[in-house]
Amino acid sequence: MSKQCCERLRPYAPLFLRLGLGVIFFYHGFGKIFGATTNLGTAWNPNLPVILQVLVAWGEFLSGLAIFTGFCVEAGALIIIIVMLGAIILVHGKNGFSMMNGGFEYNFALIMMSLALLLGGAGPFAISCPFCRKKE
Repeated sequence: MSKQCCERLRPYAPLFLRLGLGVIFFYHGFGKIFGATTNLGTAWNPNLPVILQVLVAWGEFLSGLAIFTGFCVEAGALIIIIVMLGAIILVHGKNGFSMMNGGFEYNFALIMMSLALLLGGAGPFAISCPFCRKKE
């Protein structure tokens, strides 16, 4: 690609990041809520308390939807960061960094993507969140 082309597309970088991250979390949350034996998010992981399962499942689903649509992206990104930190602490951290060993490499990448949206903004075609502080 030519430099000129890349420069024209640069403003859309947060949009591309939003679409990818939104699809990932919508997909995972959807599976945890509407999967065959998940009982609306209460039975996808027998090793976690039911309330935690519900919070994670619905947090992933709604945050993914918010990030994808561009509505309240900052809040959605913050929730994803919290969920992924929880996944590292409760599940993957003991396995080290490498994803090949069940580690937290993937969780770390998702946290960094969410952090980029949280700090860099939602980009074009986003709907401002009435609950989030306005940037001045």
